[in-house]
Amino acid sequence: MSYGHLIHPSIPTHQLKAVADVATGTGVWLRQLAEDSAIPRPAQGEPTNFVGFDISPQQFPPRDALPSNLSFVVHDFVQPFPAEHYQRFDLVNVRLVSYAIKGVDLEKVVQHIIQLIRPGGYLQWQETDASDSWAHPETATATACVNYVIAEKIDRGLLPGTILAMRATLADGQNNPISWSDDLMRLVHLQTVSTLNHASPAVELGKKAAVMSAATALLKARISRKQDEADSLSNSDSETEGLKEELDAMHRTLEAIERGDETNGSSWDFDVTWIVARKAIILDDVTQGWMTARKPSR
Repeated sequence: MSYGHLIHPSIPTHQLKAVADVATGTGVWLRQLAEDSAIPRPAQGEPTNFVGFDISPQQFPPRDALPSNLSFVVHDFVQPFPAEHYQRFDLVNVRLVSYAIKGVDLEKVVQHIIQLIRPGGYLQWQETDASDSWAHPETATATACVNYVIAEKIDRGLLPGTILAMRATLADGQNNPISWSDDLMRLVHLQTVSTLNHASPAVELGKKAAVMSAATALLKARISRKQDEADSLSNSDSETEGLKEELDAMHRTLEAIERGDETNGSSWDFDVTWIVARKAIILDDVTQGWMTARKPSR
């Protein structure tokens, strides 16, 4: 999303010895980065290590299709990462996890991710939300889809705009000495990128699918949950009729999406928030600049 870059331009790419991708899915970002000849490799000649973490291995590519320096690890980021990965990575990438993180878990998820980063290393986090997406021309189906998805996220505790709540104000063109998330992370760059005027062909082709696939999955889950709720009510219950009407409306929305009514008739766009942060370097003396932090007292 950042103008065609896999790594945000504010992050130096020389001497990247180890890179992690959290909630990697198919590992597409990680695999593209591993194959990108424009990314400098460590001067010592050792290949950069690439590691993808995800709660499910179902989307991982076959092991024999991967280079020796690229691997995948099954891990739920709500739990602490294995100790062998602590402070291992020069760069950790996180993308589009607001549909998976509960609001109550966000703080500890961030802390677990921070544990992966070496002092002086970088975190880049890209996030969007249903409330930041729109169709033009706007249609009743598009509006209903967005509203249902937001309602489902709230019901699940997946709060809209989760990552936005963790943003700090960043003066234009300046590094921010204020910590982000905790005293170890320093905000380096904050940016909102809209697909509306994004020039990348990959973004143009992928944005509609990204919106609709996430929305469809949550809409199906909401229909299933509401159906279970309706089935648990007695026929005489006054709530039954209201639930039936809501279910019928959701089914009509889903059917319209699956027929392609929205994808053929509307152009979908969304805003992505980029956060780039750098892990502080722990020193006894904090007089050496904004990237230092006090050594914890014992």
